[in-house]
Amino acid sequence: MEQARRAAVQAADLSEARALILDGQVQIFLVNFGAASQRYEAARAAIERVQVALRETGQAERAGRLEIPLSHLREAQRLAVSLDSSARNAADEALSALASSQN
Repeated sequence: MEQARRAAVQAADLSEARALILDGQVQIFLVNFGAASQRYEAARAAIERVQVALRETGQAERAGRLEIPLSHLREAQRLAVSLDSSARNAADEALSALASSQN
């Protein structure tokens, strides 16, 4: 039962991260770089929660796979703070890497 609860919480956190990344993309499109940066930061926090939970349950390999989307999100946030619209590309990479890490 506890394992199912943890899996549900992790799935919810990853869904939240995806939604935040997509919202960040919209904010870049609307030329609201500050809001985009905030969304990317919140997405990173959600992914990091999952990563910590995975490490705590001895799933270091799965936790390690989340480093790639986190790296792309750091880059997207850095670019957004720099008012660089290519932050969208980095966020797209984060979404792709996040999807790949779930396989």
